[in-house]
Parts: sequence; C-alpha cells; structure tokens
Amino acid sequence: MSLKKFSELFADLDSSNSTNNKIEILNRYFLSNEPIDNSWAIFLLTRKSNKRFISGRSLKNLFSQVYEYPQWLIDTCYLKVGDSAEVITLLLKNKNISKNNKLSNISLNELLSKTLPVLSKLNEEQKNFEIKNIWETLPEDDHLIFNKILTGTFRVGVSIGLITKSISKLINIDEEIISHRLMGDFKPSIGSYEFLIDKNINLEELNSKPFPFLLANTFEDKIFKDSINNFQFEWKYDGIRIQLIKRSENVLVWTRGQELVNKSFPELVEKMSYIKDDFVLDGELLVWNFKKQIAFDFSFLQKRLNRKSPTRSIQIKYPIIFIAYDLLEINRRDIREIKLENRRIKLEKYFSKWQNKTENDISDIFKICDLINPKDWSEALTYKEKSRENNTEGLIIKKKNSKYTSGRKKGIWWKYKVDPMQLDAVLIYAKGGSGRRAGLYTDYSFALWKDQKLIKFASAYSGLTNIEIKELDKWIRKNTIEKFGPVRSLKPEMVFEISFEKIQISKRHKSGIAVRFPRITKWRKDKKIYDADSLENAYELMRKIS
Repeated sequence: MSLKKFSELFADLDSSNSTNNKIEILNRYFLSNEPIDNSWAIFLLTRKSNKRFISGRSLKNLFSQVYEYPQWLIDTCYLKVGDSAEVITLLLKNKNISKNNKLSNISLNELLSKTLPVLSKLNEEQKNFEIKNIWETLPEDDHLIFNKILTGTFRVGVSIGLITKSISKLINIDEEIISHRLMGDFKPSIGSYEFLIDKNINLEELNSKPFPFLLANTFEDKIFKDSINNFQFEWKYDGIRIQLIKRSENVLVWTRGQELVNKSFPELVEKMSYIKDDFVLDGELLVWNFKKQIAFDFSFLQKRLNRKSPTRSIQIKYPIIFIAYDLLEINRRDIREIKLENRRIKLEKYFSKWQNKTENDISDIFKICDLINPKDWSEALTYKEKSRENNTEGLIIKKKNSKYTSGRKKGIWWKYKVDPMQLDAVLIYAKGGSGRRAGLYTDYSFALWKDQKLIKFASAYSGLTNIEIKELDKWIRKNTIEKFGPVRSLKPEMVFEISFEKIQISKRHKSGIAVRFPRITKWRKDKKIYDADSLENAYELMRKIS
C-alpha cells in the first residue's frame, strides 16, 4: 500500500472526536494494509519512538534556503499555525511544486526502513538536497505526513489504549493480551503485526516484556464513606515507576514510559540476579539517603537517568534503591488476579528472606514498601500533611481487594497528595503557543520581588480556562514592551497564583531557586503587583519544609 493510505488515516483520525469512530477508522486501515505497514502505523501513532530525522527549526531553515523564503515570514506563519510540519506543508502547496510524482507509490515501510535511514547518514548539504527532491517527487497530499515523520510530531488523539481496543475488537482477543504485547520495545518488522494479532498466546514470547502498569486516580472525597480497614496506605514517592523483572537468567528494568534502563542502573541488575526465584515486581526507583532513610529529590535521580553507563563513582555519589510495592508474578505464575492484600503477603514471604543476609544481601538496594496504618480518615489526613517531612508527595491509597489490571481504572487506587505550595507572582513575559494553541499567547513567565526588582522564577502554560487565555491574549497584545522573536516582554501589571510541588536551591536560575510542576491556579485580579510575593517568601517556604 502507498503512503497515501497512511495520509488518509491521519486525516480521518485528526478530524474525529469520537473514540468509537476512531476505532472503526483504525480497523478499516488495518484490514486494508500490508502487515508491515500496519506495524509502522502503530509505531508512529503510539509514539513508540521519539526519534526525529530533522528538527522543526531545521526544517524551516531548509525550506528558507531551498526556496529563498525570508526566515521572518516563515516564523510569522509558524506563530499562526503552531506546527513546523504543517507550516512547511502549507508553504509547499503555495509553491505548487509537485509536478513529477515519482514517489506516488512509495509505501510507509519503504519510506521508514529504507529512504529515511539513508537520509539520516548524509551530511547537511546532501540531506537538504534529498529532502527537496522528495518534496518535489512526492504527491502533494503526502507532504504533511512526510514532514510530520521527519519532525516526529504526531498528535491525533491516538493512545496505546485506543490501539489496544481497536485490535482487540478486530480479532476478538482480550485487551489485556494486546496491551501486554504492545508493552516495551515493539518494533516494526516482518512478523511483528502478526504476533500482535495472533490468537495463539505463547507466554514465552512475552518474557522480555513488562505487564501494562496499573495507575492511580486523583483522590475522591466519597472514599471517606468507606471503612478505612478496606484500604492499604503507602507513601507516594517522587521517583520513577518501575517493573523489575527476572525470568530465567535475565533481569530487566522497565520504566512506566516503556524504556529499558538496565544500562543506567547496572548495580540493581547485578544484585537482583542473586535471587533464585523468578519474579515481576512493581515499584519505585529512587536515589536514596541511607543515613536518613528518605529519598533525595528527583533532580538527583535525573543525574542517573541521563547516564547510560554510570561509573562506580557516580553509583556511589547517587546511590539508588528499588522500593517494591507489589508482586505481579512469581516463578512464572501470574498472580495479578488475586487480591492486593494476598499479593502483599506473598511479596513479604518471598523477598524478606533476601534482606539482611550475610551473603548476597540486597538490602542496600532493595526494600519492601512500608505500609502506613492510620486508625481513621482523620489520621490519614495527618499522615498526608506530614509527608513532606520524609520527602514524599502524600499517600497512595489502594483497595485491599483490588486486582492488578492495566491503565487508570476507577475505584481501586488513588493519589492522596499533599496540597501544593503557592506563591503570587507577576507576569513579565509571554510566548506564542503551538498546535491547537497556535495564534494565542499561552506560555507565560512569572517573577517575584527582590530589592524592588522583579526576578523571573518560573514559567507555566497550564491552569487558565480557554476564556481566560483569550482575555489574557488580548491584554498581552496591548501591553507589550518589547518583542524578542516569538517572546514579548510585558508591562508588569498582572498577578497570578502559581502552584508547584517542590522548591529547591538552583544555581542555574537567576532567582537562585527552581520549582517543580509550576502551574497557574488563580488569576489574582484582586491584587496589585506590589502584593505579589518576594524571593524571601520563597526561601521561607524552603526553610519550612527542610
């Protein structure tokens, strides 16, 4: 099948808001294509790889050079459209260049497995020539898909869950099986789509794959009506969620984002290989303060994640620990269907014996998650509010009778997070949005007072309603002081309440502080700019939680 089929699929999905309609669109596509092209379609739509062959900025520069378009004009168009691939597609249409459609029958597989890998090995001049040649020999209707493949940008509301539902319905296999097969390193190849739709379930083929993760929902007040004895309470750590797998001689460390990170944490792989039993554990990976028995901030873990082969000195400087929450499989027996409280008993039975041994002790890198036992909901609230004292984000609440299913299932697990920290800050910069927010100023920078000067301390783009965004956009255009490309400096008149999860010292920022997950929680129209907080207020927040 030609690339045109995938272009049509993309357009159909992009124009639909109905989940059921998207499932039907996907199924029609899968039934009408070669298996290898179906594999590539799944690979692209589920963002199994963030690889891009060229950046959006480089694509715009290339178009500017090849067709002698002024860069400022392309950038102006980009501000209206918000997507580099779409901007260049529209400008190519304006050039009316597709006269010789030599590539009218190129398949998705040929493009991705042959043409683009060769392209990526060329020097910049050769690459530019080849991209220009493809633009001029590819049908106009395929330009958008080609440009999006180049820049790695696919945003059409298609998740792994939607693909799972689609294939499950197509071949009448339970969604859990399809979801499991899609986990991990699903790569387009001869046989990969056939494996996905095979009704003969061979568990050996899934040996290297993690189970689909079960996720917690936001806390709901209605839980208070239930007996507290029906729930299990754990600390909510701020690390990376991991499935730790040992099957036969292989130990695998999979993140929730479906990345295999064995090379980043070799000491964990080595220590867990000592255990004789096979297992699949669900838990959290952290950089651990063994003296205080609490986790270091997430920023310490990032220093490990960014290193594929950490030296021994790095391993000592940033020591990790795996905290096990749940046991999903033991000695090749899948126990996800049994109750959580019984899985917990098995977790303690099998893994307590491997701690504090004289030989092959794993206690320096592994611990079973401590349970919290509040006597009532009032005490649970107290635990939540004290969570910052041990550098956690609150509690995870789980029904004791819950099975381990996939995805964010309602009514079984919840995140009971400590209230965020907040500061009132002054809006000083705004930047144009992208994608669906193109044409509006939606990315904002905020400042706090220091010695009667405003110092930038955080940027945020979420929290305002669509009506508030449009209102603020109008104000920004009327109150711009200077323009720096897509960024505008603004008259300091607007105050906003900014919420965030953590605050810490940072030498990288002019303010000397860094906050985690900043977002706008209120437009403080009732406040003047001198009512906004100071950097001293921010430091006081740090002193309170240290």
